[in-house]
Amino acid sequence: MKWDKYLSAGIAGAGGVVNYLWGGLDTMFIALLSVMALDFVTGILVGGKTRELDSQKAYLGITRKKMMILIMVAVSVVVDRLLNTDGTTRSLVIFYYFAIEGISIMENAALLDFPIPNKLKDILLQLQEKEE
Repeated sequence: MKWDKYLSAGIAGAGGVVNYLWGGLDTMFIALLSVMALDFVTGILVGGKTRELDSQKAYLGITRKKMMILIMVAVSVVVDRLLNTDGTTRSLVIFYYFAIEGISIMENAALLDFPIPNKLKDILLQLQEKEE
């Protein structure tokens, strides 16, 4: 076999894994992956600005938060298969984590002194106070 056959087989295998574990690479899942990446980038920017950039924190952010989100999406796909609901649980889980990642991006933007409406800043501060 030539290298292109191995490459084609590898890509097909990766596509099969994505389809089986996460229900396919549709628009919702790509959007979730995008906001996860943007949250990670904005987190690194905040760490650089506050001079608290730490590779250990970044590693834990990826392994704990991001990997758990992907695990929860995979679990929702299994629940959909179990209940024969054709993607309903998966959609709800993806929308939930999309919103959580969006809030995290807004929090990071506020920490980077990005102009955010005062009402939204107040809401983000309330969320932070509840977490503490």
